[in-house]
Amino acid sequence: MKNNRKNPYETRVVVTGLGTVNPIGNTVEDYWDNLVKGKSGVRISRNVDVSDYNIKIAAEVDLPDLTPYFKFKKMIKRLDRYVILAHIAGTQAVQSSGLDTSLNTHRYGSLIGTGDGGLETQIDTISKIKDEGMQATSPYYVVSTIPSTASAFLAKEYNLQGPSFSVNSACSTGNIAFAMSAMLIKMGFADVMFAGGSEAVINSVGLSGFGNIMALSDRNDSPETASRPFDADRNGFVLGEGAGVICLEELEHAKKRKAHIICELTGVGFSCDAYDLVAPHPDAKGTIAAMRNAIDDAGLNPEDVSLINAHGTSTPMGDRIESNAINMVFGEYGAKIPTHSTKSMTGHLLGGASAIEAVAIAQVFEKSVIHPSINLFRKDPGINLNIITEPRENNHVKHVLSNAFGFGGQNCSVIFSKFEG
Repeated sequence: MKNNRKNPYETRVVVTGLGTVNPIGNTVEDYWDNLVKGKSGVRISRNVDVSDYNIKIAAEVDLPDLTPYFKFKKMIKRLDRYVILAHIAGTQAVQSSGLDTSLNTHRYGSLIGTGDGGLETQIDTISKIKDEGMQATSPYYVVSTIPSTASAFLAKEYNLQGPSFSVNSACSTGNIAFAMSAMLIKMGFADVMFAGGSEAVINSVGLSGFGNIMALSDRNDSPETASRPFDADRNGFVLGEGAGVICLEELEHAKKRKAHIICELTGVGFSCDAYDLVAPHPDAKGTIAAMRNAIDDAGLNPEDVSLINAHGTSTPMGDRIESNAINMVFGEYGAKIPTHSTKSMTGHLLGGASAIEAVAIAQVFEKSVIHPSINLFRKDPGINLNIITEPRENNHVKHVLSNAFGFGGQNCSVIFSKFEG
């Protein structure tokens, strides 16, 4: 029997496919165009009755025509919205990769994480049981809500017979999905992994739950300017929804099939604050550790990093602590590195956030443009970062650090690098 174990220190993992659906784009192309234009996806919610809510804004997805994405249309009504969003992004990633998934896919896998899984289905089902009794529960309730269904459904539809599971690490979920997928490839358990994150919690529970802990912006009178990372007047994040999936592939496998290689995943860094279930460590210990671990794993020095895609959620405490951490890790260079926040336009997708941000990072390498961070009207004087507020053409981006820090102090930073054969 052939032993597929590899030397993890010699195995390289590249990105060969992209997919996303999010508040500013139902395709990678539309998403990128709107990022460069600085378009906000935040609005007064149209999908939730917010008439009695003090938080009325959200970054919602207007679903595209689902016909190209679902072989059996009846499944659309049977699956939770988070699975539908994940499958749109996953299908795009499969098609973008150019992989033939009809045969010999026992070494192709799926790892799509989520923060809260099928929350909308949970709410609807509980309400029906209360009004109509046990018989009102759909036979698809269980599979529609469990966190691993997004991975399982993509695997079923595309014959992905390799590793398939989910990760759930709050707002760091997407990056951890990439990191775990890269490990599977480096250890020889898979040649290809479709990895990412999906979230759909813009509903009564999501808005009230985050709203009641004062995490959300209440700028209902100006939705498009509500998400303002690193601004002096930021007052919370905007709840978003959507999904991002990328195809991670072992380099030699990609070369053998002459795949288009977009970039390379070169470093991952994990940490836990071990401090609080919501607030980050005030000294940024976990944040600092995650970044340093990623830089070390990539074999880089801090000054080799060309761009930072910040976690940048627009919360008063979170942005300040991330800024301090960047300054601690990079020293004087921390104030010079181009830095931006995709969330300024998309809102915060929780478990899907760093997944759609990875798609944006991949496009930086494809398009040689850095997208702006919007709504920086007056930079917080306590934040010493070089925030990019206009699109910037740049052919010299070699290494991008992407940060993702979640509730419970669950942190993961990753580094994507320009592919050099």
